[in-house]
Amino acid sequence: MDERIVRLKTSRDARTFAKNARERGHPDLEAQALERARELQAIEAGHASPAQQAIAIALYAYEEEQSRIKGRTFRANRTRQMITNRGALDAAERMVLNRKPSQGYEVLEEAGLQELSFEAIIVRFPDEFSERAVKAAQARLDGQPPTTWAPLDDDDGLEDNPTSPVVFDDEGRAFLEGFSDPGIWFRATWLPRYRAQTQAIARDVANNRLSEPFDILWKRAHNDISNAGQGVVKYNTVDAMRDDFIQVLREICRDGSPANFERIVERFEGWKNEGRIEKVPRLLIARAFAGVHPHRYHTTVDARSQDQILDWFAEHTGFVPPRSTGWAHRAQALVSHLDRADMFGGDELARNIFPWFVLEQLRARDASSELKPGHSPRPASAFADIPASRRDIELRHNLVQSALFAHLEAEFGAGNVWTEYPTGTGGFADAYVRLPDMRCNVYEIKIADTAAQVVREAMGQLLEYSYRRGGLEPVKLFAVGEPSLDEVTRRYLDRLRADFNLDIAYLQIELPDDGKCL
Repeated sequence: MDERIVRLKTSRDARTFAKNARERGHPDLEAQALERARELQAIEAGHASPAQQAIAIALYAYEEEQSRIKGRTFRANRTRQMITNRGALDAAERMVLNRKPSQGYEVLEEAGLQELSFEAIIVRFPDEFSERAVKAAQARLDGQPPTTWAPLDDDDGLEDNPTSPVVFDDEGRAFLEGFSDPGIWFRATWLPRYRAQTQAIARDVANNRLSEPFDILWKRAHNDISNAGQGVVKYNTVDAMRDDFIQVLREICRDGSPANFERIVERFEGWKNEGRIEKVPRLLIARAFAGVHPHRYHTTVDARSQDQILDWFAEHTGFVPPRSTGWAHRAQALVSHLDRADMFGGDELARNIFPWFVLEQLRARDASSELKPGHSPRPASAFADIPASRRDIELRHNLVQSALFAHLEAEFGAGNVWTEYPTGTGGFADAYVRLPDMRCNVYEIKIADTAAQVVREAMGQLLEYSYRRGGLEPVKLFAVGEPSLDEVTRRYLDRLRADFNLDIAYLQIELPDDGKCL
């Protein structure tokens, strides 16, 4: 493999290299880069052992070949679902034991990629599979009759969770639309950090270096996967039991199933009964499973929070929760449900943070919720991939938002002002003020040349954020802009207040001449 390709660190970089190689007429480099992309993607998805990674690589190769044949992006959703629910090794074995060759086997064989098939992988790693599976795999590769094969039942690994149709209703689609905004904190800030963290964990696990994952998963309160808050174990306890915690981590890497999650919890319960730990860190255990197996588990690792959002997914997307009340069973079922929805463009990590996005929207509907007040400007990198004209507007919006936050804190006091506040309708208000009587004001910023244009562009969002089902129901709405308020627009707002009882106002925010917010 070309040395330049070997040095690539992420699957995204490798696919970009492949695209450039194809455009410049280097098919050999393109093929090598795609091979490297599959390898890195398997590691990034949390597949730890060489056999697991080989199975993931086979899946990616099959999807790429089907995409080429069909002329559109293809995802093997059922195979992905089986891998998610049963694990890569069990899923591959079950498919190979089916009397009829899988479509994946036939497609890869026809493409001259038989060495990537599940059958070839099972023969290459015989110690990872049952003797029956190894014989069946070898027989298929040799073109032998299926005397040792067994029919595969239709169980898709969801246990008692039936495969329900995935239908997002109006509210569900509104939440998806809000989540798709590349400028929101979830995508602009959290997703890149989460991606980097899971990739780092996957690389360390693949190389059997568990010291750093030990620190990330067991000791850090916030590790870009989730915030453990008060769920962390005391440092001195973790350090004293370092070997035990690393062994647990090793077992999680080896087996990411819900059944193993329950076994790990039972082990911690035993340690608690023995007086070795003060509490069973269920949230930390869930976070470890989510960090090592992001293809299998989302990031809402608190069981109570997960139960809250499952009700929403049941009502608005057709999700049927499994009878099991364990976090892992339910998290896995939700991930499988979202995979079948195919709404995230194949980005498993974006899929994994969507449930937390939903949770924040639901929390916004409760005025007593503990969303932390304050302001964090969006990073300039959030706008790197958008057209320059739009980028200038977004960067200006950032500056105005910072100035607005300072203005509102001066007026209403620290601890009473939020920016990018979830509206409960799938969006985020540019600013939100909580009043002493627990009611609120909502602010929407628009970058425009006139106050009339600011009001026109802000009005729709203000009304939706305020009065759509689940919205904020504010006392007063504010359209925020830099231009001064002209007389015609002032009279227009007066009429809205007088004739329609809509308490809406215009707030001018002026920036210093250098465009920087003090």
